[in-house]
Amino acid sequence: MEDMLREPLTLTIGGERMTLRKKTLLIISTTFLGVIIILFFISQEILLDSYIDMPEDIYNRVQDTVAYLVLSIVGVSLVFAVVTILLLEKGILSQVYRLIKNVSSIGRSGDISTRVSIPGTYELAILASTINGMLAVLEESEGELRESEKRFKELTDLLPQIVFETDERGNLIFVNQQTFQATGYTPDDFNQGLNASQLVIPEDRDKVRKNIQTTLSGDKVDGQEQTALRKDGSTYPVIVYVTPIMREGKTVGTRGLVVDITERKRAEEKLQELYNEERELRQNLETEINKRIDFTRALVHELKTPITPVLAASELLLEELKDKPLLSLVQSIDRSASNLNRRIDELLDLARGELDMLRIEPESVDPIQLLQEIGDEERPVALGNSQSLILELPPALPAIRADRERLRQVIANLLNNAFKFTPAGGTITLRAREDAPNLIVEVQDTGRGISKKEQQGLFEAYYRAESGREHLSGLGLGLALAKRLVELQEGQIWVKSRKGEGSTFGFSIPLAVTSREKRGIKPGEES
Repeated sequence: MEDMLREPLTLTIGGERMTLRKKTLLIISTTFLGVIIILFFISQEILLDSYIDMPEDIYNRVQDTVAYLVLSIVGVSLVFAVVTILLLEKGILSQVYRLIKNVSSIGRSGDISTRVSIPGTYELAILASTINGMLAVLEESEGELRESEKRFKELTDLLPQIVFETDERGNLIFVNQQTFQATGYTPDDFNQGLNASQLVIPEDRDKVRKNIQTTLSGDKVDGQEQTALRKDGSTYPVIVYVTPIMREGKTVGTRGLVVDITERKRAEEKLQELYNEERELRQNLETEINKRIDFTRALVHELKTPITPVLAASELLLEELKDKPLLSLVQSIDRSASNLNRRIDELLDLARGELDMLRIEPESVDPIQLLQEIGDEERPVALGNSQSLILELPPALPAIRADRERLRQVIANLLNNAFKFTPAGGTITLRAREDAPNLIVEVQDTGRGISKKEQQGLFEAYYRAESGREHLSGLGLGLALAKRLVELQEGQIWVKSRKGEGSTFGFSIPLAVTSREKRGIKPGEES
C-alpha cells in the first residue's frame, strides 16, 4: 500500500496541469477532516464559556449554525477523501494492468526484444525498468545460445558421419546434414517427425530401444554394430556410439554418432576372400610339396639301394687290387659312385629344407683348420682337371659357431661348382677373412663368368645357367642347398661376376661369442 501511495497523480484545474502524490492527497484530506473535528470541539468550549452571558434562544441558534457548518464540512471532507481513494486505486490498478498486459504480450509472442513502457518515475516505473533489464539479459543469452547452436551445427555438418540427438522416446530432435545424404530422408521428413528406430532394419529396432533405455540410465553405448535402413529401403552397415544428454543432473535425451562402415566391410570381405585363396593355394602347395617329397624319398630310396653295394664293392676292390689298369677302372667307379651318392644326399637335404625339416648342429669351429682340411680333400680334383687350387688364409681367425659338416658341405659345393665351370689351366682360390661380426669365406675362379640375368635365379633349385653350360652335368641343387644351409646358420650368400671375367662366390657366418664377450669384458681385461 505504501508503494501505491507514492505513485503521482496528475490533475487539471482551470486549464493548469498539477501533479500531486496520491499519498499527499490522502494526507491532506485526512488532516482537513481532523482539523474540522478539532474546531468542532473548540467551538463547543467557546459556546459553553459564553453560555452564561448569551440568551438561550440566541445560543440555540448559534449552536445549530455551528453544528450545521461542522456537519457540512465533515461531509465535504468525506466525499473528498473517497474521491481521492477512488482516483488513487484507478490510477495504480490501470498501470498494473497495463504492465501485466505488456509482459503477457511478450510471453505470447516470444519476442524478447520488445520492452515494456510505464509513465512515471516511481515504483511501477522502476519495476518496468527491472523487467526491461531482465529482457535485455534474456535477449543477450538467447543470442549467445543461438550462436553456439549455429557453431555446433556448422561443425557437425562438416563431419562425414551422422550426428543426432533424440528425446526420451527416441524421437530425433537434431540431425546434421550428413544424415539426409546418408539416409535419403529430407528436412521436411525430419520436421514432420522421425524416430531413431526408423533408420535401422526391423531386426535391429529392439537394439535401438535398448540403447535409448541404457543411455537414459546414464550409461554409454560404444561401438555397437547395426544395419541402417535408407528411405528407399536399401541398407548399409554402421557402428553406433550413444551418450546421454544431461541437464541439471537429469538425463533428458541421447546424443550419438553413426559411422558408415561399408568400405571397411568390403575390405574385410576382400581380405577374407584373399585369405581363403591364400589358404587354398598354401594347401595346394603343401600337397604338391608333399608329393614331391614323397617322390624324392622314393627316388632316393631307389637310387640308394643299388649305389650302396657299388660303393662297398669299389672300396673293397681298391684295397685288394694291385693291377694298375684294373685299379684305375675301380677308382673311376668309386669316384662316380661317391659323386652319385652325394647328389642323392643333396636331393634329400633339399627336400627336407623345403619342409623346414633340415636341422643343423652348431658348435665352435676353427675356420683355418676346416678350410685346410677341405683344401687337402679337394686338391686332387683340381689336379685331375689340370687346375690350380690356392688357399689364401691369414695366420689366425676367430672361432665361429656353425655346423662343421654342413659348413664343409657348403664349401665343397662352391669348390665343385668352380671346378666345373673353370677350364683346364685355370685357377680356383679359396680365401677367408674376418669382417666383424662375421667370418667371410670366398671361392674365386677364372672361368667364363656369369651375366647379371643369369645371376638372378642362380640360387634357386633346379636352375641351370645358359651361355654354353648346357653340356655340363648337374641338377642345379648345389647352390640352392648351399644358400639354405648358410641361412640356417644366420649367414648370407652371394655371387660377384662379370661375363668373361670369372666369378666369386662368398658367404658370411657369424663369429662365435665367447663367455668373456657376453659379460662385456674386452680382450686383455681381467675378470
